[in-house]
Amino acid sequence: MQLPVISKAFVIGNHKLEICMPAPEFVQQTYQRNKNAAYWAQVWPAAIGLCVFLQQHPQYITNKQVLELAAGLGLPGLYAAAFAQHATISDKEALATDYIKKSAEQLQLKNVTAIALDWRDAVTRPLPDVVLLSDVNYEPAVFVELKKVINHFWQHKVTIIISTPQRLVAKPFITTLLPKTTQQWNTAIILNNTETDVSVFVLSGE
Repeated sequence: MQLPVISKAFVIGNHKLEICMPAPEFVQQTYQRNKNAAYWAQVWPAAIGLCVFLQQHPQYITNKQVLELAAGLGLPGLYAAAFAQHATISDKEALATDYIKKSAEQLQLKNVTAIALDWRDAVTRPLPDVVLLSDVNYEPAVFVELKKVINHFWQHKVTIIISTPQRLVAKPFITTLLPKTTQQWNTAIILNNTETDVSVFVLSGE
């Protein structure tokens, strides 16, 4: 199947990142019966916020093995790949990984692997140096499982970097991470003429 692709550019510091995205009409047609499954098909403020954080703190990704989970279109992982030794960018939707692969080709990134992976299964993967997560803590029903995955990496001394919009439903989950947090960073992201406050938390493995 020929994927309908549109390109959209994001400017992170002095770094321009032009990624491949699905056309809106393709998303509407493909997910008309389950719109919630199409969250991957757009870039969210937390993903941009995570890129800005990494731009200001490149030591977390420079020459590192990076794994992005629940990546959607993979903007943070693609940004990190320009500095990392290797970036594995994953999402449970195979379609999402198809677009990530196209973006990596367009950006001429040779060190990117895009894989279909449910974040729950990330504990079966080889350990990276850094795990990136953006806007994954929006559904309270999965908070317990998400915490287990985060704890797995933390206990294996992997650095976890989580970016989240400051939404009320996410606060209880974030509160449980604070004892492991070694750095907290906040910014405001303007996307589609809307300003969103985004927080980034760094959890350094024990």
